[in-house]
Amino acid sequence: MNNNDNAGKIVAFVNQKGGVGKSTLTTNVAAILGAEHRVLLLDTDSQGSSEDWGVARINKLQSANKLRGFSKHYRGIKKATEVSTDLEEIAGSYDVLIVDTPGRNELVSLGVIAAANLVIIPLTPGNFGFWSSEVTRELIQKVAVARPTDFAARLLLNMRDKRRKVSREAEALLEELEIPVMRSSIGHRNIFEASSDGLSVLEIPARTDSDREGQREMRELVSEISEILGLRGRAQAEGETPRRRSAPKDAPGR
Repeated sequence: MNNNDNAGKIVAFVNQKGGVGKSTLTTNVAAILGAEHRVLLLDTDSQGSSEDWGVARINKLQSANKLRGFSKHYRGIKKATEVSTDLEEIAGSYDVLIVDTPGRNELVSLGVIAAANLVIIPLTPGNFGFWSSEVTRELIQKVAVARPTDFAARLLLNMRDKRRKVSREAEALLEELEIPVMRSSIGHRNIFEASSDGLSVLEIPARTDSDREGQREMRELVSEISEILGLRGRAQAEGETPRRRSAPKDAPGR
């Protein structure tokens, strides 16, 4: 478990169903947090979407790029603890480690969850009830009980049609998952597709009201993540003694 006060925070985007926007969320959050913190983007998905984004970013920004990233697919591992131990060692050199997880490799996902400080589960319309196996859900609950001060799990509504409210049926499904839903939500917007070429939505000129709304949504998401982790920007942290912040009481196990 990553409960060392001097270790970097680990944020994992987890969903065992594909097509929910994990990589888009991972890369945007990593790039935006990277402007204020030492961030490493780690792609553990063999599809390599986040890795490809990172290569495009280096080619586009070159020396102006402050975000580090690489891929590690953990092929041939026999225990989830091999992944969690490795992630904890990697995180020690950064303020924040952002992890994009594979959709179908449950062993890797379990290892990432065990090491993480914050697990974010993106949910899209139509898949609220089918994001993981029972094993994954049980592990999240166990980790929450074992680490009540440095672990939190959150559901994130992604690719949402902002013109429609979440149906009562969907709300009932979310309640059954017993994991808090983030205040932030992300709409289905063209600017997020444009951010697949190495830039975050905040680095792309907003041309429409929808683009500007997408930028606002992503700022709010990053702000909420920072709040959960107790992260402070450089201006806030200057001259202050590092201080640990506990996860909110409404996280699983609280």
